[in-house]
Amino acid sequence: MLIVQNGYECDYEMKLFYKLFFDVSDDVYVYSNFEYKDKRINVYTEIIYDSDTYFEDYYYDFDSENKDKQLIKKIFTASCTKSFCHAAKKIKNVNLPWGVMSGIRPAKVVRELMEKGNSREKVFEILKNVYEVSDEKANLAMTVAENEKILLDNIGENSVSLYIGIPFCPTRCLYCSFVSTDIRVSGKYMDEFVEKLLLEIDKSSEIIKKMGWYVENIYIGGGTPTTLEPHHLKSILNRLKSNFDFSKIKEFTLEAGRPDTITFEKLKEAKNGGVNRISINPQTMNEETLVKVRRKHTPDLFKECFKMARDAGFDNINTDLIAGLPDETVDMFRYSLDEVIKLDPENITVHSMCIKRAANLRFTDTELAKAQDMNEMLSYTQKRMAGTGRKPYYMYRQKNISGNLENVGYAKDGYMSTYNVNIMEEKQTIIALGGGGSSKLVYGDRIERIFNFKDPLEYIKRFDEILQKKDEIVELMNKMREVE
Repeated sequence: MLIVQNGYECDYEMKLFYKLFFDVSDDVYVYSNFEYKDKRINVYTEIIYDSDTYFEDYYYDFDSENKDKQLIKKIFTASCTKSFCHAAKKIKNVNLPWGVMSGIRPAKVVRELMEKGNSREKVFEILKNVYEVSDEKANLAMTVAENEKILLDNIGENSVSLYIGIPFCPTRCLYCSFVSTDIRVSGKYMDEFVEKLLLEIDKSSEIIKKMGWYVENIYIGGGTPTTLEPHHLKSILNRLKSNFDFSKIKEFTLEAGRPDTITFEKLKEAKNGGVNRISINPQTMNEETLVKVRRKHTPDLFKECFKMARDAGFDNINTDLIAGLPDETVDMFRYSLDEVIKLDPENITVHSMCIKRAANLRFTDTELAKAQDMNEMLSYTQKRMAGTGRKPYYMYRQKNISGNLENVGYAKDGYMSTYNVNIMEEKQTIIALGGGGSSKLVYGDRIERIFNFKDPLEYIKRFDEILQKKDEIVELMNKMREVE
């Protein structure tokens, strides 16, 4: 692979779209020449593949005067990638539902265009003509952006969210790349980890009060938080209650995740501790797939846990499914979605299969769904969700996502997750605690990040540094304010 760009460079985006057409090991030469003059963009792309030459001479009329630098960059980048894709499609007919739109937040692009005064019709036109997004995906992005805005407009002044990372799992799923450790190895550190976490909660409370903030949302994720014992959960929840004003908390989510870690006692501790939203994730309702991806539960156990959560008093439940799991057909995915809908959860989140570097699935010969099948799965999801009254309200994409597609959260009215939108759209400061947490400090358009240690043992041994990182929050926020 050799990509040469002249006149304008967008190396990351070019490589992203290159991978949709070719393997990195393929002997392919790509040359791209960019020119902009007289309010006209011209990108000439030439691809040499298998001793043949394919080219595209792309033109786009664009007046950059009085346009912000961010928009100019997006238009220039889209022109380069579009010229490349047009040339590459003469070699391989790859379906691109999102056209040449890159980046993890398609709805953010839409929302920003709307905030600049563009009408819905104009935004739709930009998605179609500039990015070549399909009608289906354009409508999805616009609906998500509109629903996001409702939640973003209601972020409380001086509010923050808390994320608490519990980096333990009973086993590691085949596709997983999240921060977690197998409790068969790390379980011996659980007690001490929780003891340190309680101290980090105290320190975070001190910092939040010092900054004049209050907590609006709490999310306990991982890993699998319900890997913890009931007394661990009770200690964490009690410490949170003693440090923060729960009357101001809109949403408190516990990522229960894997059904094989859930017990009624844990659910009752969560409910008594103030949790008002819970996630129970089957990923698929096909038992043979669960075995392949090393999930230690069955569809029936998931259903039992779902009922258990209802019995414990939870009236806001999310369930996660993954489209494109190993060897799953479109019909198998449809079956999973239909089975979950029968349980009537308030939220259903559908993820597209994504193989990251840390996932064990990379090192297997497992067959994944083709991009066309993946898109059919997601199209079915959109139609079924609309039929049930659930609306798409948050969406993101990942670097190695199958078919360059998307992950979407659907919810009934009144049950859209504020935290999910806040973390995706970066409009609210999030203070992260526990293993692998990443604090995101937001001030206007500026963002600073502070990372906690991932491994439970490192978190314990270097806990003094964890507390110092909390003091850095004050320093960084003050610096951002001074720049204003």
